Amino acid sequence: MVLKLLRAATEDKHHTMTHTTTSPPTPFLNRRQLGLGALAVAGGLVTTRFGRAATGKGTAVLAIDADPPTLNLGTTTDFAAGDVSAKILEGLVWLDPQYNPKPSLATAWTVSPDGKSYRFSLRKGVKWHDGKDFTSADVKFTLLEVVGKLHPRAAPVFKGLGIEVDTPDAATVVIRLQKPYAPFLSQMTVFDAPILPRHLYEGSNVGANPANQKPVGTGPFKFGEWKRGASIKLVRNDQYWDGDKPFLESIIFQIIPQAANRVPALQTGEVDELLDFYTPKPEVPRILADKNLNPRRGVNIPALYFMMFNTQSPLFSKKEARHALAFAIDRQRLVKQVMNGIARPGAGAFGDGFKWLFNDEVSYAKKYPFDPARAKALLEKAGFKPGSATVRMPFDVSRAQMRSQSQIIQDNLRQIGLEVKLEPLERSVYYERVFAKRDYDLMLASYFSAGDPAIGYTRLYNSYTGTSPNTNASGYANPKVDQLLADAATATDRALRAKLYKELQVILNEDLPTLVLFDEETVDTASKKLTGVFPALDARDQWAGVKRTD
Repeated sequence: MVLKLLRAATEDKHHTMTHTTTSPPTPFLNRRQLGLGALAVAGGLVTTRFGRAATGKGTAVLAIDADPPTLNLGTTTDFAAGDVSAKILEGLVWLDPQYNPKPSLATAWTVSPDGKSYRFSLRKGVKWHDGKDFTSADVKFTLLEVVGKLHPRAAPVFKGLGIEVDTPDAATVVIRLQKPYAPFLSQMTVFDAPILPRHLYEGSNVGANPANQKPVGTGPFKFGEWKRGASIKLVRNDQYWDGDKPFLESIIFQIIPQAANRVPALQTGEVDELLDFYTPKPEVPRILADKNLNPRRGVNIPALYFMMFNTQSPLFSKKEARHALAFAIDRQRLVKQVMNGIARPGAGAFGDGFKWLFNDEVSYAKKYPFDPARAKALLEKAGFKPGSATVRMPFDVSRAQMRSQSQIIQDNLRQIGLEVKLEPLERSVYYERVFAKRDYDLMLASYFSAGDPAIGYTRLYNSYTGTSPNTNASGYANPKVDQLLADAATATDRALRAKLYKELQVILNEDLPTLVLFDEETVDTASKKLTGVFPALDARDQWAGVKRTD
């Protein structure tokens, strides 16, 4: 049955919003339009309505929200990019739901007693999708020339570690660190250290390389086709190293920009999977009540939704003004109305997802309870007169949670005399405005921890003057914070790491370059017509073992 679509409203009827001019949104294609219709014939092979060939492989259709800016995971942490490219590229390891590293392109590894040397045995006989051999030279090139220089999460960490890479032979890599780094193995996944083909990238401008749009990997699926604004198709890698896998013939990522259309598409079978990142939280009860769906709850990699201040702007260069907004924004209301209760109010600089490091003594609940009157007083102390200025707040328009947050924040701040101009932008425009030009006053975003605060949250607060997306664009720079972040990342004892992160919260909860709004709790959902889903900590990973049952 073809899903009848209604375009999502561009404005909440109770709020006026300022929009940038963008191209009209493209309605998503249904399964028939994607070439998955009944009796579709390709190359003489008859397929079923769901694209399953006579071999029983089949096609899975996965929802995403927008075109990724790139498919090179060595240079981005964009969620949709990770969703697509984690099926094409691979890391040395992957993480199971208990955070245990499992073999991928590395079959085994040893760690020196001092925690400063890692020796990886690489999988033999692996081919790149273009037929070239995968070797240790690819690993060395990727870590030193791409990930170590350009990855938003990994680059600042690798720089601080002074990483060196040796390749004793084609199947062995030795990585040496100047100091120990507790989550190093956890950062060797496809999302933080995707191994790229040296023969395609060496000597080129990595950021402009054509392979960023048509990636060549070693993973279970190969890049097929990208119809901008509509879909991205991956096809089975028949030469994959893992036995008979992958079990699917192809994967299609259906771009559904209108958030209101995603859950109906899942429930009617137009798409087979909808991850939490793309799911409007008010729709979660419908998902949980649907007996045809398989939701995964309780496997949460901590992730923060936050509002970053441009500390170079006239108003927010003053700490009192930043404190004022912390008192003015109703974080409980955000959790209730934006996330349908499936989140926890912002508790501090690193949230409360990592219980072992949380510093309750300086928590937001104690420092910044909801208090509009106090917020007004602090703004006046900062020299602000009510009604005298309007601040700009850009956000990614494709994400339903961002739009809902922005409207509540706009209402909260209007109560203290501060007008907020909401600027919903297409993702590429948003990245340019916020991270490249830093042309904003407040901005909304969310960062994924990837399983450790050193991996995912260092980039929120470390000094940074570059232009890469999903980094610290606040202009905040504090050498003491930089040193504590580095020390917390390299300490091998968890008790010492906790002490350092608690000290960081004392500073960051006071300086407040970024206000954490809430900690996310996730609900990832797949059709029961798929089996083998969600074997990894990250729901985007390990799709080689997924099958169709219909």
